[in-house]
Amino acid sequence: MRSRKRASSKAFFAAAALSFAVIAGLGYFRFNAAQLEFRLSNMERSIQRYTAEETELRQVLSGLTSPIRIHSYCREQLGMVAARQEIVHIPRLIAARTAVPEPQQGWRSSMFAFFGLNMN
Repeated sequence: MRSRKRASSKAFFAAAALSFAVIAGLGYFRFNAAQLEFRLSNMERSIQRYTAEETELRQVLSGLTSPIRIHSYCREQLGMVAARQEIVHIPRLIAARTAVPEPQQGWRSSMFAFFGLNMN
């Protein structure tokens, strides 16, 4: 009877130790999961903040590069005035061919001439 009692008490303590180890391991994994979740939520908040900042900077950039803004800045800050536009007519010259190409000699040129083609 004594050996049976010792065997059952050893099994009980072994089961209790194993249970404690499993519970401690699960607690550790839960703690790690909570830390990872916290880091993930911080990253998501950072992404949202940077996205909002990017949107704001794009709006500022589009305002700075608009033609009306550039024109008013040049006129008010730099004292520039728009030049009067004038239409300039440039006469077109027709270039005349001054040199007449000399016909080539040889069997290739005569063959092209037979078909009415020019080698130049």
